[in-house]
Amino acid sequence: MDNIEKDKIKKKRGKRGEDLACEFLKKNGYRIAERNFRCKMGEIDIVAYDKEHLCFVEVKARTRTDYGMPRDAVDRRKQQKLLRCAQFYLKLHPRVLEQFSPRMDIIEILYREEGTYVRHTPSAFSLT
Repeated sequence: MDNIEKDKIKKKRGKRGEDLACEFLKKNGYRIAERNFRCKMGEIDIVAYDKEHLCFVEVKARTRTDYGMPRDAVDRRKQQKLLRCAQFYLKLHPRVLEQFSPRMDIIEILYREEGTYVRHTPSAFSLT
């Protein structure tokens, strides 16, 4: 399998993971505001509202845990990138802060033979 095919499979898995994450959030009372918000600083997979928070959600999907759980891929560098994107989003939507407090979440998805494992970590890291 060449790198182009591997990239296609990886993108398809990532899209499927984001779809599962959105389904999970909706089932738990969240309202999806936006998917794949892109700016020059990077991308936020899902922007969603719960009762009192505006949640910036990073989705990590994996088939193996050889290098740790999916959430482990959200290292300090990735967190900083996500924070810059969230801050930019808030500059574009300043009125949101009148009703909601921002929060950084991670949803990890692990595809296994016995089923799909989904774990949501609210406030996975701080906005400061």
